[in-house]
Amino acid sequence: MNHTLRISPRLFALVPAAVAINLVVGTIVKELSLPVFLDTVGTVLVAVLAGWRAGALVGTVSQLLLGLLTGYQYLPFVVIQWLLSLLASFAANRRGFTKLWRTVLWGIAAGACCGAVSSVISYYFFGGITGGGVSWVVTGLRSLGASQPMAVFVGSSSTDILDKGIVIVVVGFVLRSLPRRILGRFPMAARAVGK
Repeated sequence: MNHTLRISPRLFALVPAAVAINLVVGTIVKELSLPVFLDTVGTVLVAVLAGWRAGALVGTVSQLLLGLLTGYQYLPFVVIQWLLSLLASFAANRRGFTKLWRTVLWGIAAGACCGAVSSVISYYFFGGITGGGVSWVVTGLRSLGASQPMAVFVGSSSTDILDKGIVIVVVGFVLRSLPRRILGRFPMAARAVGK
């Protein structure tokens, strides 16, 4: 099995578009201070279209650019992009995008995994306060008497389940709406939706 990322012209065009989707959607959501991020739509889309390595490339470039534009606090979360890319590819290989209910279940599972890892990063690197809507959830839980580690875990996990669930469902809708001739160019995506 070949374990390298082959950069085809199609992938070469897809990566910058997916990075732009991550940055634009993520910035809009951040400015609205919503308790989600939605900055992984491009990562998941590319992971399902071209494999986890391509998705991880999109996620890495997105996090590096976000770090350069808005501050270093986003750099440690590149691990979440990598994990989500792996999970999205795994879901695609298991035909996880064929039906809405399957997509929702994969979104919840991905969110739970990413939330658990994110809570550790958030707690150990930033004391649980990373800015935006997630910090509101953590602060709310602290005011209700939760310990800092528990508030960070519950806050990160719940918001990541919502966030990754939305992202994976949106990508599922996009994939299921693609014509067969386009899906034919991306065998992994065709398998993901059962076509």
